[in-house]
Order: sequence, then structure tokens, then C-alpha cells
Amino acid sequence: MNPLGPRGHERAPRIRVRHPRFPWPSALAALAVATWFLFFTDPELQSFYQVPGILFSQEAMFSLLAIFILLMLFDLRRFQHRASLQKRDLKRVNEQMDELWNRNRDLQIKAHTYSGHADKLKLFISDKLLEYIEYDEKFLHFKGIAAEVRHNGVISFDKVQTALLRAAEQARGQSVETAGTANEQGKMRDDSLNDFDNALAAMRYLWDLLDLSTADNLALHIGNLLCECEEHYCQRLLNPDSDNELPYEPTFDPRHAAWRALGLVRPDPPPLTTTTPPAADSEDTATRQHPDDGDGATDRPPALSSVYALDDEQWHVRLGAAGELLGNENHLVLLLDNLLKNAQFFSRKHSSKRGIPNISFSLEETQGQTVFRVYNRGPHIQEDDRERLFQLGYSTRRSRDHHGRGLGLYFVNEIVKAYEGHIHVRNIHNVDARYQLDIELENGQTLTHTAEVMVQDGRPVCLVDEADDEKVECRAETGDPTTRDSQGWTLPGPARHIDVSADHSPQPRRLSGFEGKGKQDFPDPAHPERPHWRISYQARRRNPRLTFEPLNINGVEFEVRIPTAQHRLDSGETALEEDMDAEVERLEQRFGHPLR
Repeated sequence: MNPLGPRGHERAPRIRVRHPRFPWPSALAALAVATWFLFFTDPELQSFYQVPGILFSQEAMFSLLAIFILLMLFDLRRFQHRASLQKRDLKRVNEQMDELWNRNRDLQIKAHTYSGHADKLKLFISDKLLEYIEYDEKFLHFKGIAAEVRHNGVISFDKVQTALLRAAEQARGQSVETAGTANEQGKMRDDSLNDFDNALAAMRYLWDLLDLSTADNLALHIGNLLCECEEHYCQRLLNPDSDNELPYEPTFDPRHAAWRALGLVRPDPPPLTTTTPPAADSEDTATRQHPDDGDGATDRPPALSSVYALDDEQWHVRLGAAGELLGNENHLVLLLDNLLKNAQFFSRKHSSKRGIPNISFSLEETQGQTVFRVYNRGPHIQEDDRERLFQLGYSTRRSRDHHGRGLGLYFVNEIVKAYEGHIHVRNIHNVDARYQLDIELENGQTLTHTAEVMVQDGRPVCLVDEADDEKVECRAETGDPTTRDSQGWTLPGPARHIDVSADHSPQPRRLSGFEGKGKQDFPDPAHPERPHWRISYQARRRNPRLTFEPLNINGVEFEVRIPTAQHRLDSGETALEEDMDAEVERLEQRFGHPLR
């Protein structure tokens, strides 16, 4: 193994150290001088080799000595030059060796560091493996406990249900006997009957929760139930006159389930069974929610009479009529209960405006789909959270006094999947808009004012022209527009009605029914679930005051779509016929002759 690493040969020093060369010229000159002296001192050699005498003259001797000295100087200079080159080469070699050693030392430090990290990673993985093994053991342990609880729960549930049914039947019989009497004893029996019915409903809901929590696969468990319900539903449609009773009711009213879910999250739950909209019957509420109705409930839309409605400081609820759903009503109650509790938690993070609810809950049917919408004015959902929102154990709730367990939205998603529905989560944003207020006064005079709304730092504000606002006109004379939380005008007389139209929705909304004294608030009637604006009318003896206030609608909306029982039946038959036709055509092409 190369100690320098896989590319060590590329990093090794490649400098060739130049060595000093042997002084050949001066050595040969010295040999020539020695030979000359030998011949000069021995005349016999001169005569034997017949050397010319001129070579031993004084001039020849000086010339030979000069040549020898020059060659010595030449070799000395060349030696010094080669020595300096050698010294430079050695210096570069030493530098590269130092660099190589430093690099090797860094590599050793990195190797030790990575080795430490690898040891820590191995320790972490081994710890996690032990945790998972322990988790599996705990899971199996709790699964065994859950099975035991389920077994004992069935026995206990049957006993409690039988006792409650017997008590309710007895109370119902006594209530029939005392029907028509208004004494205190009869009222107590009616209250007892309601208590028994509520206790039965609570017990069945609790049992269904236990049933779901101990199921291996939530969606599959509910899906199997839906298949059985669909079969009973079809039997009832095919044999409407049959005397055979179904083992259980395969469908339920989604509006009733939504109303029950609402009762679970409110401190003062509304009645579980109602045939008239409790809040819509209130004249005050109808006038506030539908100010264009003028004289009150007599001009309300006919559809409102079949809507469960509720309005208070926190809630705006409109539950319209929708088709029946297959399955167990308690499963839908669990789904909506989690969405509503989630909305309650996050809506507390928003400071509410007076008279503007923080939560909106609606139900309607669209193209065979039952559509639930739950909106709250809480903070937006981040993109990183959106992908993990419905994962088991993941929760966006992080507060000092509450830590989410990541079960609620997981249950919601599993139930929606079982119903073959869809769930969408969207962030609601404020938008820029321009509103026109056409005001008709009691004396017949008409006025027109405009309100420019822009989003500044995430919240809507009015872009006020100083010439159009009395307060601004008094305080500043710069002529530049400015922004305010609201915009107001003083009217020359009492208003008869006000038509408000927006640039993105030119159809005007009429506000009327202004009182002669006090202050009245009129929220945006075009968006009762989350009003975009509010107009306040301050009645005065001579000059009433009108204030336009844009409202912050930033928030989050969950939309759940579930096919109705009838839609599942219709779409299933259509899909089957289409699939069969396509399959016959494919077989005809495959075998080359028509199938009959």
C-alpha cells in the first residue's frame, strides 16, 4: 500500500538534484603542465621524442601557465554555479518534503477525526437498533394489552349498553305515560331519557374510538365496513318494500355528524339533535349576517332555513344539507373532531377582532361530494411541514404546555383514505383590492367613496389619500398618500343604504337597516366564513361617521371531500360499464373476430 495514498506517486517530490561535474579542463591542463616540466627537466627525453625547443622557451612557459590558470578559473566558476544550483534543488526538495509531511500529518488528523465520527455513528446506529428492538418489543407488548382491552371492552360495552338501553326504554315508557303533563316529575323523566340517550351515544363513540385505535390498519378496517354498508344500501334500494330489517343502518346524515363533532369541542355544546337552525332563527344574527335582508328573516334565502348555523365570538358555522354517507357516523365525528380541535389550538395564536370569529366550519354538497371546510386564522403551514403533516407521530404543535402526539391528523388522513375521499390544505393570504362605496342618504343625496387596500408586512391596510380623509388632512399636508388600519368619512346626513363593490367582484353588496343611534358593525356579507372587511356606522344627530376596516384573513383551511352514498353507487356502475366495454373491445382486437 502506498503510504502517500492512492495518488501518492503524483504528490512525491519530482525535482532532480544537479551534482557538480568533475573539473576535466583544469585536470587536463595540470597534466599538460606536469608533462612540460618533465620534458623541461630531462633533456634526454626532449632529444628522444624530438620535441621542438621553442616549446621550452619563456614565452611558451608563460602561455602554458596562463592557459592553466584560465582553465582553473573556468572550472572554479562552473563548480560554484553547479553548487548553487544543487543548493537550490536541495532547498526545493526539502520544501516539498516538508509539504509532503505536513500533508501526511493533516491526512492522519483527518483519518483520526473520521475514525472518531465512524465510531460515534456506529454507536448511534447500535443505540437506535436497540431502541427499535425495544420499540418492537413494546409495540408487541402494547398490542397484546390492546387485544386484551378489546376483548374485555366488548364484554363491558355490551353490559353497559344493555343497561342503558333498558333504562332508556323504561324512562321512555314513563315519559309516554306522563305526556301532556307539565309537572316537575315528568320533566325529570324527560331529562333522564335525554341523559340515557346521550350516555348511549357517548359509549358507542368511545367504543368506536377503541375499535379504531386497536385496528391493525385504520383505512382497511373502515374500508371493509364501507363495503358491507354499500351492500346493505344496495339491498335497501333494490328491495324497498322488503320486511327484512338490516342488521344496522348503513348510512348517516353528515350534517348530524358535523353537529356532534362541534358539540365535542365547545364548552357549551349545542343540542345533538335539532331540526331548526338555532342561530339562524335569531333576528339579530340574521340581520348581522345578512344585512341586505333589510327587515329581517322574512327576506332570507330559502336555503338558510335548512342550514344548521351558529355564530359567536369564536365560531362561524354553516352546515348545509348534503347527501347521506355510507359507514359509521362516529368515524366522521372523529375526523371532524380532530380538525376542529386543531383549528381551536392554532386560532389562539391570533388576536381576534371584535365580532369576527377565528374559526369557520362549513358543509355543502358539490357534484356528489360532501365538502367540509375548516378554516382558522392561525399561522400558515410551512412547506416542510406540509409534506409530513399527516404522518404518524408528526405534529406542528410545539408549545410549553402542549406537545402534539401526531395522532389527530393521521387519523383524519386514514379515515379520508378509507372513504376514498380527498383532503386539501391551503394557506389563505391577504390580497390587494379596491372597494367602491356607493352611499344613498335619507334625503336622496348620493355619495361615492373608494377604499384602496394593500398588503403591508403581511396584513391589510388602507392606502389613504389625504384629500379623502379628514383626520389625515388635519394632521399632514404633504400630499403623499399614507396607510392606516382603517379609513373613515363623515356623512352629511343619515345613510339609507350602502352598496359595496370590489374590483375583483363587481356585484355590489347592499348594507341597510342603519339605526338612528349607537354604533353598528357590518362584516363583509360576500364572505361570511372569513370577512375581508368590516364597515362601522356611527349614528350621530347631524353627521354620522362611516369607517371601512380591512380584515386580516391570513390563515389555514382544511378541505375534506367525501363521496356521498348515491354518488358511490352511480360512479361505480358507470365505471363498471365503461371497463366492460373497453375489455370487450380489447378482446375483439386480440382474437380478430367479434365476440357475441
